[in-house]
Amino acid sequence: MCRDVDSSTPQVIVELGAGAGPVTSMITHLMHPESTFLSVELDPELHAMALKRCPDVDIQLGSAVDLDQFLNDRGIRNVDCMISCLPVPSLPKAANKSIFDCWERRCKSGVFTQITQIPWYFRRMYARAFEDVEFDLVMMNFPPAGVYHCRNLRQGYTEQARLPGH
Repeated sequence: MCRDVDSSTPQVIVELGAGAGPVTSMITHLMHPESTFLSVELDPELHAMALKRCPDVDIQLGSAVDLDQFLNDRGIRNVDCMISCLPVPSLPKAANKSIFDCWERRCKSGVFTQITQIPWYFRRMYARAFEDVEFDLVMMNFPPAGVYHCRNLRQGYTEQARLPGH
């Protein structure tokens, strides 16, 4: 999940969906000390748990739909690493469009990392959205999960509103 977090170089890292903070915690252990890290969590209870687990992390209480505004508020123009723990396939199309639009404009590496609980089911969806899709199976998770490392969003994908969701 955190393979693109580089401990040797300062980065701007964004995590969508901190949850209770397990990936947040791992990012803080792996990142360069001069990195900038913003995590976003919508649920107030999970936000509180993540803050308790990672008190030194900037964890924004709010929706990933507002990521552009959160980045602007912090004076962040570009992102090096974006990690999503959100259920992207289950989000409304408008939310997906907002997230992918922001990612496409701001993420310099071109990598969108996504964890999913139903790993194989969504492979075709990611292949329709991205030119390059790599998948790592996580058997230690129950049920088994997977991590998608996606690059190069297909031209016009978000404008066509073919993103999954309601």
